[in-house]
Parts: sequence; C-alpha cells; structure tokens
Amino acid sequence: MQKNNRLYVIIISLLSTWAAQRACSISTLQMFTLIFFAGSFLLYDRFFRWEQAACAPRSYKITSVIISFVFTLFTLIGDNERLLSGLENKLFRLAHLIIIGLGLFFLFYALVLSLYLVSEQWKFCGSCRPHLPTITFIVCLVCWLPYLITNFPGVMTVDSLNQYGQIIGALPYSNHHPWVHTQIIRLFYEAGCMLTHDPIIGLGLYTIFQMCVLAGIYAYLMGTLVKLNVKTGVCMVVLAFYAILPYNGIYAVTMWKDILFSGMVLLYSCALLRFLDRERFACRTFDGALYVLSGIGMCLLRSNGWYAFLVTLPIVLFLLRRQWKIHVPLNLLILAAVLIIKIPVMNACHVAQPDFVESLSIPVQLAARVYADKESVLEEDDRLWNQIVDTEKIADVYYPYCSDNIKNLVREGDQEYLASHKGDYLKLWIRFGIEHPAAYFRGYVDATKGYWYPDVPNLIGSNEGIAENEYGLHERPIFRNPLTVKIKEIVFKLQDMVPVYGLLFSPGALFWLAILFAGKLFAGRSYRTLAVFVPNAAIMATLFVATPVYNEFRYAYSMILTLPLFFAAAFCHDDRAAQTDQCSPH
Repeated sequence: MQKNNRLYVIIISLLSTWAAQRACSISTLQMFTLIFFAGSFLLYDRFFRWEQAACAPRSYKITSVIISFVFTLFTLIGDNERLLSGLENKLFRLAHLIIIGLGLFFLFYALVLSLYLVSEQWKFCGSCRPHLPTITFIVCLVCWLPYLITNFPGVMTVDSLNQYGQIIGALPYSNHHPWVHTQIIRLFYEAGCMLTHDPIIGLGLYTIFQMCVLAGIYAYLMGTLVKLNVKTGVCMVVLAFYAILPYNGIYAVTMWKDILFSGMVLLYSCALLRFLDRERFACRTFDGALYVLSGIGMCLLRSNGWYAFLVTLPIVLFLLRRQWKIHVPLNLLILAAVLIIKIPVMNACHVAQPDFVESLSIPVQLAARVYADKESVLEEDDRLWNQIVDTEKIADVYYPYCSDNIKNLVREGDQEYLASHKGDYLKLWIRFGIEHPAAYFRGYVDATKGYWYPDVPNLIGSNEGIAENEYGLHERPIFRNPLTVKIKEIVFKLQDMVPVYGLLFSPGALFWLAILFAGKLFAGRSYRTLAVFVPNAAIMATLFVATPVYNEFRYAYSMILTLPLFFAAAFCHDDRAAQTDQCSPH
C-alpha cells in the first residue's frame, strides 16, 4: 500500500476509535482504545486493498452509503448525551459530533459493504428436509409448554382483564382493545364455561388456540423456506428462534391482541412472497385463503394494521396486475369483510371507538415537552392550549417515555373542543413546533427512541399469571415452584449478560437488521421482493408517528417475527430470475 493510502487508513482508524471510545464511555487511558485502533486499522487496511470492494457494483456502494448514513444519524441522535458527555462549549461539541460522525460512517460503510459482498459467497440454499413444517409445529408447542403449565390459563395483564370485563358484561364494548380479538376470546371462554362451568378452563382454551395458530404460522413460514431450498441448518436456526427464544414462549401464552396480530402480519407476508414468485411456489387455493384470512386479521386486530394494509394494497395490485382477475377479488374480499365488521357490525353491537386523543400520542407529547422544559410560551399560544388542557399541570405529570399522562390530562380538559377544531389546533401545533424546535426534537427522541436505536433497555417477560383484578380471576398453574420461578428469572436475565444474544431483545437492533436485509435486496436490484417488507415498514412508520410508549417490544413484534422471512427474501431469493406471471389457484 502506498504511503498516502496508509496515512488515510491511520486517520480514519483514529476517527473510528474516537467514535467507539465515546460511544462505549471508555477513558482515553484504557488499553481498549489501543485495541479498538488496532482492530480498525486491520479492518480498513484489508478493506481498501480488497479488489472486490473496489470493483463492487455501484448499487452496492450507494446502498451501503445510504444505510451507513442512516445508522450514523441514529447513533448521533440516540446516543447524544453519552457521545458529548462532559463537553459544554458549543463549538467543541459540534467538532466532536463531526469527528464521531465521520468515524461511525466509515466504520458502518466498511462493515455493510463487506457484509453484502461476502454474503455473495455464502451458500444458504441447498438440500432441505420436506418434513420441517410438521417438525416446526410440534417442536414449538413442546418448547412453549413450560410457559403454559406455569402460567395457566395464560398471562393476563390489565389490557387482557379489560377485555375479560367486556366479555362478562362488566364493561361496555370498546374497540380500544380490538373488539374482534375480544370476541375470539369470548368464543373459547364460553365454550369452556359450557363444557366445564369453569372460566379458567375457557380462558385456557383460548391460550391453547393461540399457541396452535402461532405454531401453524411458523410451520407455514418453514414451508416457504423449504420451497426456497434454504439449507436445513439455516432452517434449524429459524426453528430455534421461534421455539427457544424466551419472549416467543411467554408471548405465545399472553392474552394480548399484539401477539395474534403479529402472527397475522407474518402469515400475510409469507403468502405475499408466494404470490410474487411463481417459479418456486405452486400457488393453491389454500394460499389464497390464508392471504385473505391474514389480511382480515391484520386489519382488525390492531388499528395500524388497517393502515398497513391500505399502504400495501396498491403496491400488491401493481406488482400482480397481470393476474388482476385473481388478486383484485381476493383484496376486495378483505376490504369488504373488514368494512362490514368495522361499520355495520360494530355499530349494531354498540362498540365504542377509541377517543380522538388516543391517536395523538406523539403530537400532544411534543407540545407538552415545551411546558415540561419550562420554555417561554407566547401568551396567545398559552391561551389556546389552555382551552383544551390545564397547562399548569403538565410539568408535574409529564413523563418523556410515555404519553398516557398527557392524554389523560387532555381528557380532563375539553377534548370535544379539540375534536371540533382539528384544523385550528393542527396549525397551532405546527406553529408551536417552529417556535420551539429544540423541545419538539427532544420530545420526539424520548418518545420513539426504543424503536430505532439499539441501546435502550426494556422489560420482556416480566408479566406472569393473572394480574390483580376485581373479577375474582386467579391463575391456576399446573406446575410451579421456586425452582421454575428461578429458572424463568435466569432465562430472561441472560439478555443482560450474554453479548450479541442481548441484541435479540432490542427492537432498535432488530430494526437495524431489517434495514440491512432490505438493503441487500435493493443493492441486488431485487425491487419486486421489497414488497414483502412494506406491511411491517408501514407498521413501524405508525409507531414513529403515534406510539404511546417509547420502547414497547410487543408493538414492534410483527417486524421481529417476520425477520426470518426477510432474511430468506434477502439472501435466498432472487426475484430477477422469477417469472412475473402468476399461477391460478386450483
């Protein structure tokens, strides 16, 4: 290597070491800084002498630049306090941000481009066992069985108990927690009560039903991987992901709409991939039926699923336009079923819809941040805000990571006035943001950070049994003792102790992984297959604009469950070789 190139490598190695040292809060006196520098130097020395990187396709380089910029931006914003800790001077802070940003960008670029290039040599496709779907179904149920027997009839939190109250008539019907999901629970609850006169058995039947549905969906995914000729070893890793990871086990027995909803999104995405690829999948009526069923479930089991379907619909119809006689009726069937249930059926059953402020989590949280940070507010703005909420109470109840307190404060005010003057308050909110951009920025980062930045702690698996309630419901574990309780504690604490493994518990880290998978398709110009990412991309987008909690794992669970399909689409599938016409169901 020429001397000037060697100097270039030394400079960017120093920049990357600087960034790593600040990100990891390591003193410059630590020997680890030397280890970081040596590792960076070896990486860049090899990378810049690597002919394959120099001759990489332009699409690979452009994609790597975009992803590296996005990851760098996320890190600078998400880890701002740690990166700039101890620095007060604004000019010094800006210089540090530039240095750290450059170091991170070079590091991400070398790693992302290397990953894409090296993966071209990896062989993920080969021989696979046709019985893997059946094995998946059985193994998942067996591995989840300990969670069922120690939490029977299932995990029920405050949300679940609200739905139970509706089922027994103690509470009025509400679509705040999807009414359709409540009716599914009711179906099994009443069947159990009719057979055994025991509500616990009825609730347990629903949990078993949910476990079987999820196991069946994972089996369908495994069948998709088998059709793609994914190697058996890779399929076994996917099986371990669903069967052994503890949050999949505890969620399988948790009575939340998010769990069944996430399964429906995965099922819908699998069926969509099969429709898009005639060459590898023999399309059947069964696939069409699952597509319709999962589409209806996705739309009705969570409100943002309806928006995700509407965003995906025109893309699907465009890509499958040559087979419009098949796919237009399928999607019309989904739309008709959803609209009939949402409007005439729910109206006939007197189902109350969520109040207006429930959809304003991020807007009210950002406006409240201005008052919470005690910034100066114009008298006219203050008068308008006080018309719908008591602004003097905001500083006392504001919590940066959850909007529930502020939404409840709005409910105590004049919510009807807000609903009837939406346009006026939209203009006020925009003007308020222009006047207080820093507060809005801080409020948005705190309100959403857990979904786009990895290093954000969260609690998973902390719920067990049935929460305290006024209905007299108590868990009835088939088997539980201090040993099983201790084992569960250890299993869910491993994420805090084992490197790399802990990233599987971070929605932000898994979101980055999904971006890498999508980037691989984009770099390889497999644009058609990117449609498989659209439903979850739309769901994540709704979290970025309307999440009530900054880092709720179950809200991003559909994306997490679909990651194995994303991997297969990125590394085991090439839609450029696939035929664009679609086979007819038979």
